[in-house]
Amino acid sequence: VAATLSQLPVKPQNLLVTGGGRRNPVMVRLLAEACQIPAVPVEHHGFNGDAIEAEAFAWLAVRHVRGLPISWPETTGVPAPLPGGFITFP
Repeated sequence: VAATLSQLPVKPQNLLVTGGGRRNPVMVRLLAEACQIPAVPVEHHGFNGDAIEAEAFAWLAVRHVRGLPISWPETTGVPAPLPGGFITFP
């Protein structure tokens, strides 16, 4: 995260932390220290931290099923927009 922040044109004022790690105060503190900006759980801004990751994976899955890209040259360096991954059933 800290390395990525150095690539942004403007450094954010704080980090909104989601996922299970947001419940680990040591991890959040170390993230803030590494990035040199405050890091707070997304709940501090009214978001549901338990839902965000599930919603993101659902969005990615729907785009994949519809053949829409989830990865772009500008964000990941792939040669062309790609739907990514494979869906297999046992």
